[in-house]
Amino acid sequence: MYLIVKDELIQIRNMVGNITKEQLRYVDYFINENIGLFMPVGGPCFYALAPKHTHPSYMIILPFDDETSLNLNGKTIASKYGEIFILSPNIAHFELKSDFPPRYIAIFIKERFFKNLLTNYPVKSNIIFYGNSYKANPQLLPLLKKFMIEKDTKIPGYESVLNAISIEICHTIIRNIFKLNTACKKISDKIEINRAIEYIYSNFDKKITVEEMAKVACMSLPHFYRIFKTETDETPLEYLNQIRLKTAKKLLKANDKSITEIALECGFSNSAYFSTCFYKKFKITPSVYQKNLKNDSISKKYDRKMKD
Repeated sequence: MYLIVKDELIQIRNMVGNITKEQLRYVDYFINENIGLFMPVGGPCFYALAPKHTHPSYMIILPFDDETSLNLNGKTIASKYGEIFILSPNIAHFELKSDFPPRYIAIFIKERFFKNLLTNYPVKSNIIFYGNSYKANPQLLPLLKKFMIEKDTKIPGYESVLNAISIEICHTIIRNIFKLNTACKKISDKIEINRAIEYIYSNFDKKITVEEMAKVACMSLPHFYRIFKTETDETPLEYLNQIRLKTAKKLLKANDKSITEIALECGFSNSAYFSTCFYKKFKITPSVYQKNLKNDSISKKYDRKMKD
């Protein structure tokens, strides 16, 4: 938990409500003049548990699990991983106690700031969000992390950067509401898949998992698997093995290392598995391929197979 100074507490109260330092003892926070991010760490926000409290700002919850629930006028609104839910200012509610430590980021956006950005969109001026849920843009979490880092490090110029990120966070949330993320989704997916491919090339010699690749791409595992297959015509592990086999082929040509050394250097767990993968792809074992490298016709034949 951060040590809260007087000016910060005033700023937090202007955004959240009449909260105390004690109620924030398990909460990390990152704020500027328009946006505040609050993340419980190891325990709840006790103000969030207070019955029928309100906030002067818009509240958006980005949950990391399905355990967070709110009570809104006797009705339970449960969180869903992969979605955000939004509450307009001055609506009484409270968070329900859970057997698990809360895992979410609460985003508070000043009412005037939010409404001013809303004017860019086709929306009624009196729109009210009463625990409405929307599928979260995968770009939202990286933006929140960027905001936190800028606020935490306070590199010269950070105030201007925080203002810019605040605007982007708010527009991202509003576009969630109006489902305006679809148009750029394909481009975004391509960029993220390329990022995962760069990660594969940089780490193919290590033990890496599809889960790690998906994390690098900021995608859920099923979504990453489907998009990767669409973009490359191969599964992530097939693509990884192709890179390993291509590298192994070069090392076999150099002919200065053993099969076992090459297998381990290329990320295969052992030489037997390496040989199985190599034979499955090229219908020849690594040892036979290496022995026949002096025969140009054989070498060229299997070079062509590598490209197929």
